[in-house]
Amino acid sequence: MMVEIIMVSHGDYAKSMLESAQMIVGEQDHVHTFGLHLGDDVDELREQLTEAIEKAQRNGELLVLTDMFSGSPFNITYSLMQYYSFRHITGVNLPLLLEILTSRESVGVDELCKMILDKGKETIIDVNKFLEEMN
Repeated sequence: MMVEIIMVSHGDYAKSMLESAQMIVGEQDHVHTFGLHLGDDVDELREQLTEAIEKAQRNGELLVLTDMFSGSPFNITYSLMQYYSFRHITGVNLPLLLEILTSRESVGVDELCKMILDKGKETIIDVNKFLEEMN
């Protein structure tokens, strides 16, 4: 069973990150993106997310990814956690998304979350320090 993915971000970040990931790993099914743009109604986004969560949960396990802790997309998603059961990871970046997309068919959502939290420490690199250590 494949883990369903919903991505929620400020602006087009989620959509653009998915498009970038698909350039590397190919077209992805069961991934839905939502963005909150300047002037958007947060209640409308909440309604869209509610509908997407309900639909995704019918298909199996659900992982919701948000761009940053405590921003509006995070807060909306967090508020829905009191009504729906899903895993929620925030601070997603492209290397983590690639890991999620390539692993979600072979592991459950709990193991997937553990994997990406462990992997997250490897996705930010001080290149100057890296180069110093190489020499």
